[in-house]
Amino acid sequence: MKKTATEMILFHQKVRGCNNFIFQDLGEFMPNGKTHMLVGAGVGLGVALIDKDKHQISHNPAFGAFIGAISGKLPDIIEPALNPNHRQFFHSYTVMTASIAAILKVYKWSPDTNFEKLIRGFVLIGGCAYLSHLICDSTTPKGLPLVGKL
Repeated sequence: MKKTATEMILFHQKVRGCNNFIFQDLGEFMPNGKTHMLVGAGVGLGVALIDKDKHQISHNPAFGAFIGAISGKLPDIIEPALNPNHRQFFHSYTVMTASIAAILKVYKWSPDTNFEKLIRGFVLIGGCAYLSHLICDSTTPKGLPLVGKL
């Protein structure tokens, strides 16, 4: 007997007592916290390796992966996944668009000091990892709201 997505969520919450879930029975994929951290770590590592203006701390591959993992989970830290409708402003297309604009601006920035390079690295790696979370969530059946509530 096939269950609906809602039944699967409720069953999972009842059995596991948590709200992180992946649907495999229905062929649908919903990223959970571990998925967001893994994708964020990969993005952080990639940005640390390929960025043109490297800083010795922020662009260290291990540190880039660490910052990416934390930033990849950040939207769910700000707006916890307490129910399937938790996605609001910080999970919205508005924030996604603003993030892309900010990332492009930071990418084009040529810092003068070592400290500015460090800040640039943190923002670039963290911003790209945050964006990876929104991209993953946008592919789910719920998608992202245009603006959401603050």
